[in-house]
Amino acid sequence: MIVDDEPLEREVLTMIIKRENLGVSQLFEAENGADAVDLAKQKRMDVVLMDIKMPIMDGLTAAEIIKKDVPDCHVIFLTAYDESDFSYQTSKLGADDHLLKPAHPNEVKQTLVKYIPVLNRPVRPSLEASCEHGDIKTIMEYIENHLHLDLNLDTLSGLVYLNGQYLSRLFKQETGCTITQYITTRRLEKAKQYLSYSQETVMEISEKCGFSDSNYFARVFKKYEGVTPTQYQQRSLMGRKKRINSFNNFVM
Repeated sequence: MIVDDEPLEREVLTMIIKRENLGVSQLFEAENGADAVDLAKQKRMDVVLMDIKMPIMDGLTAAEIIKKDVPDCHVIFLTAYDESDFSYQTSKLGADDHLLKPAHPNEVKQTLVKYIPVLNRPVRPSLEASCEHGDIKTIMEYIENHLHLDLNLDTLSGLVYLNGQYLSRLFKQETGCTITQYITTRRLEKAKQYLSYSQETVMEISEKCGFSDSNYFARVFKKYEGVTPTQYQQRSLMGRKKRINSFNNFVM
């Protein structure tokens, strides 16, 4: 998502990103921090390229909210300020990087490629890997038993009485993936079980697996599995029918 109150800035950045063919599957725009916060939550944004000085809500305030609500989102600030004026504040908010205006196309590309590859190569945590850390095991067990619920960082960190940011770092250190990536993988594995053996609709299955938006579920599923939930369900059904027919022919 590109966030800037100047339409020309958004237009130029959009042109650069599209021209450089960076592998961005969806590109959104917002003209102030308040709109950026709403979009980031709604679309579960992966990367935000955001101006600092904007009306209604500035970039620093917006980044703080986005980082809390979407912990795995990468925030890159666009600013005309010298780095020394805001480096401490941005690092405290968990900003990943910054670009000085006017940013050269090569600088934009070099900065974004550090974060965009995460979007195109979904991380599949090893579900067989054991974790010996007691707090992380508690979190993983809770996730497994509550996939249908809204699993947010505040709830999970409260279970083990740890700071949310510390828990995020600890989870990544112990498992090799972020909390969000782990939750997504477990939900998709559960969804595949339902799609393979249940007669429920894709919408019903998405809700049972914690995806409140079936369209979002379909996008994520295809991103990880390469096919839509409906296609996966149809293939599973055809596979079951073939196995049944083979068994019947063998018996006869």
